[in-house]
Amino acid sequence: MTTENSVYLRLENQEARKSKKDILSTEISFLNIVKSIKNYKQLREEEFILRAQIYKLIKEMNLAIRKTRSSFPFVKLPEKQKLEEIKTKERKKIERREDTDLEFQLREIQERLRQMGS
Repeated sequence: MTTENSVYLRLENQEARKSKKDILSTEISFLNIVKSIKNYKQLREEEFILRAQIYKLIKEMNLAIRKTRSSFPFVKLPEKQKLEEIKTKERKKIERREDTDLEFQLREIQERLRQMGS
């Protein structure tokens, strides 16, 4: 049989107190972490419930929108008219781009200055 050699340490009173305080503060930290985890789980459950409610409301709203749209009369446009509307919309977009273009605005101002100078 083997005999174990035990090693004993003697701690001073201050060292023992400090060690006990450290252990207690570690326990407090651990309990705070456990408390935070429980709170997090509760908040996640509430979030899940709220998300489910929002999803349900969105589905109901989409259904109401579809019902409302189905009650509106829709006029079918001829293909030529649709193409013309698309072209006019594109022209308006291009005009808006030109209006916001800084160089275009600078040219306009320079032209105004030339006209005033003439």
